[in-house]
Amino acid sequence: MTRLPSNHLLKNVVCILLFGFSAIMFSQNSQELVVEALDEFMITENPNDGIKNLLALQKVVPKTTDSLQGHYYMNLGIAYGQLNQADSSFWYLDKAETFAHSTSSDFLLAMVYNTRGLVYMGKAEYEASLAAYQEVMKLAEGKNDNRLNDVLSKTYGNLGGVYYQLGQMDKALETTKKCLVLSETLKDTTDMALNHLRLAMVYNDLDQLDDGIYHLSEARTFFKDLNNTTMLVYAESSLGNIFEKKDELNQAFSHYETAHHLATSVGEQEEYALTLLSMGQVSLKQSKLSAAVRYAQDALMFSKEKGFADSEKGAYDLLYKIALQNNQSKQALDYRNAYISLTDSLNSVEVKARVADIETKYETTKKEKEIQKLTFESQLKDATLAEARNAQIALATGAVSIIIILVVFFTARYKKEKAEREAQTLQVEALQKRFMELHSSPAELAVKMDMENLNKKLNTPLTEREFEALKLCIAGKTNSAISKGLYISVSTVKFHLRNAYSKLGVNNRKEAFQFMLK
Repeated sequence: MTRLPSNHLLKNVVCILLFGFSAIMFSQNSQELVVEALDEFMITENPNDGIKNLLALQKVVPKTTDSLQGHYYMNLGIAYGQLNQADSSFWYLDKAETFAHSTSSDFLLAMVYNTRGLVYMGKAEYEASLAAYQEVMKLAEGKNDNRLNDVLSKTYGNLGGVYYQLGQMDKALETTKKCLVLSETLKDTTDMALNHLRLAMVYNDLDQLDDGIYHLSEARTFFKDLNNTTMLVYAESSLGNIFEKKDELNQAFSHYETAHHLATSVGEQEEYALTLLSMGQVSLKQSKLSAAVRYAQDALMFSKEKGFADSEKGAYDLLYKIALQNNQSKQALDYRNAYISLTDSLNSVEVKARVADIETKYETTKKEKEIQKLTFESQLKDATLAEARNAQIALATGAVSIIIILVVFFTARYKKEKAEREAQTLQVEALQKRFMELHSSPAELAVKMDMENLNKKLNTPLTEREFEALKLCIAGKTNSAISKGLYISVSTVKFHLRNAYSKLGVNNRKEAFQFMLK
């Protein structure tokens, strides 16, 4: 006869079953929480909010599947990349790559490499960016997988952007065309619109203006269907720019005017002032001086009210040109002085921004050390208390040493930059005085530059891109304004200016200005 279990044994069995059931339920709840957080991250516009929500689940993530953990860390890598915090981004992307290999997920691995390429692009490390994108192509090309093809399409677009920044227009054109074909296959309307826009930019740089107009018109059609007013403003402005380049001024003005009306509907954005300045520039070329003055004054008033300093500079520059055209030398000089004063003020703001960046890096270093500390504590949970304490002391000592070094380094650099800035101010004042002495006629208040004649005087001729960047630099444009005017990144502007300075035998824009004055 079978013996029945005792009451004590029955209680133990029930407890074990309940514990097992609770563990399963906890795992399922963890899975659902992480999935929900990742879905929310996809629609979160502010990366800081996304990071905060994801890090709140750091303790439950290890209870989920390897695949989900991989996607969790990848999204953290994306968020830190959007904030230009490359070290944190790479740290999380490395963890995501580990899970991608362990789960044999080509899609996750491709996403990791594509994100890594974007972060390198943000740092202007284009060779590393190209290497990352090539890894995506190895994984995705020739595969009949829509998810992989979607990543590949985005990678082609990013790769075209790298080639564009490097000035390799033939490769940028080839890659962007492949991206357009793939986006058409996937029927991704947004990517199709963006690829037409990218092709227009490349054709514009190649001076194949009719091709640029065709692709901008295609992009404009897509953006209308997508009801994307912001991108419509950009497309219309770009069309105006090309027609202005073709000297078809009526067409150019029409597109700038359309862009201005669209910018008005978007809200109080800087595009409102920029389109006014474009309309004013075309009006000046058409000798419609009263209209040009009206557009420039409206842009100046709006820019001052909203604090758009670059547009305010553009307005002063346009008013200066109009005054010259009207032979109003005193007004021209007043506008030029206002332009120079604002430029000096912006340079001071840039220095303050660098100081703020140092402080941010200091705080970021502390946070990264805290993240590493928490992670190491989790990994070393089975270690002895003494070993854990020693590891924490080592980490704290290392963090303090790094922080001290950073503070000393950046403080010294700030003092050096401050001294250089003061010296530059004195040099600029002297140059301005010399400039006005040399050019007594109002019509000669701008330094004339001719690429062909200039290159005859140099051992190594300037490229067209270097010449364009140098010309805008000597005209008083900031690196940020030059990047917008030439549709390139600030890092690429610095690259072209360094090459130009080297070929002129000068070290900075003041010496370049002196060289051109002579």
